[in-house]
Amino acid sequence: MLRRGSYRVCFPARSQRETSRGRAPIWQPLRGPRTTPHPTLRTFSLPVRAPMKERRSSTTNDGFMTRRKALSQMGIVTVGLAVTPVPGWPAPWFSQDAVVPFTDVPDSFDGLRAGGGLRVAQDLRNLSSWTTPVEDFFKVGHYGYPEVDASTYRLALTGLVRRPMTLTLDQIKSRPRVQRTTVFECSGNSSRIFHGMVGNAEWTGTELIPLLEEAGPLEDTREVHFWAADSGTEEIRGNEYEQNFARSMSMQAIRETNPIVVYEMNGDPLTLEHGFPVRLIVPGWYGVSQVKWMNKIELSADRLMTRFMAKDYVTLMGREVDGGTEWIETSVTRQRPKSAIARVTRSGSNFTIHGVAWSDGTPLDRVEVQVGDGAWRSAELERPDDPTSWTWFTLEIPALPSGEHTLVSRATDSAGRTQPEHLDLKRTRWENNELFYRSIEVA
Repeated sequence: MLRRGSYRVCFPARSQRETSRGRAPIWQPLRGPRTTPHPTLRTFSLPVRAPMKERRSSTTNDGFMTRRKALSQMGIVTVGLAVTPVPGWPAPWFSQDAVVPFTDVPDSFDGLRAGGGLRVAQDLRNLSSWTTPVEDFFKVGHYGYPEVDASTYRLALTGLVRRPMTLTLDQIKSRPRVQRTTVFECSGNSSRIFHGMVGNAEWTGTELIPLLEEAGPLEDTREVHFWAADSGTEEIRGNEYEQNFARSMSMQAIRETNPIVVYEMNGDPLTLEHGFPVRLIVPGWYGVSQVKWMNKIELSADRLMTRFMAKDYVTLMGREVDGGTEWIETSVTRQRPKSAIARVTRSGSNFTIHGVAWSDGTPLDRVEVQVGDGAWRSAELERPDDPTSWTWFTLEIPALPSGEHTLVSRATDSAGRTQPEHLDLKRTRWENNELFYRSIEVA
């Protein structure tokens, strides 16, 4: 049901790279399949999935959207109830069954910003591809959308390094090429926009860790700051200062996530809105860490504390302790387990619930679905080869009586972390992974 493949990325063996005081190279990630078939090469394999074209659903006279009409618009041949499989689309999503509309989504919702037409969220009801089409992937610009000239673009590696580096776009593209399909969501994604600020795309670029190793981090290096071309004016203690967007990661977090310096999205060069010419992709982390228009990587002994590290993208959460409440502020980094029901289909008296789930890369243990006040039931999962991609799930229900019904899903990862029922003690708008309730009307 999924077009699967693998690729190999080769680097010089550990003995051929410089280490500091006998320590293992910083570029060795902590997770991911890895083999060493040759004494001078290190290789690893990751899944490759072909991107899909966008599909738009149509509607029948009775208000149900049929998969047959949608597929015919894509040029897919249908014979009886059989269809030609589309790689990357799990088989249950191919059904010719009628789509039962949600009653919690206004007719006006399209995921576009009012007046500007900018895509701020995708409509999960229209999911038709394992990879999110570029035009459906949400867009966020903290200081606008700067236009960067590819011919004069430079990526600087500076700070606490032995060998400062400056790379052109062509030099970045000439480095070992990797592709990885990962999901990330905006940390402000919420039920207000039906949790559509999420996308799963194939990213192509080169690994960050070998770049850092070549630059040669000094002994005092603890953090890496990623600077972008977009900038704005910030008021700090009564004065105004011009600042560029930036995010920071610890060296340990970089080892764990193995970020990618990216120049392609779904097989094409990055668009302006998605960070052309170069951006950072940190698998398993929220969207704010996926720095766009990246032009400088600075190694430092100190944590970065600019606006989007110290003020925004900080979660304020209360916790009850000894009859009182402690208020804790934490940085927005790793994605929390989350799921969303995207579609409900009907064939006669039988219903099928479809949805997506994701995490920080910790494999999902299960996704459960509850209808009304009924028992939680385990859904069938379409598990990806790479757990930093999203997981599609389905659950078949034999029958639903006429009337309105509430549906909800709950994801749990292999570490035992589960979507909470509510986040009543959270006071900021980030990291919204509480249960997402949907409603349908059965005639």
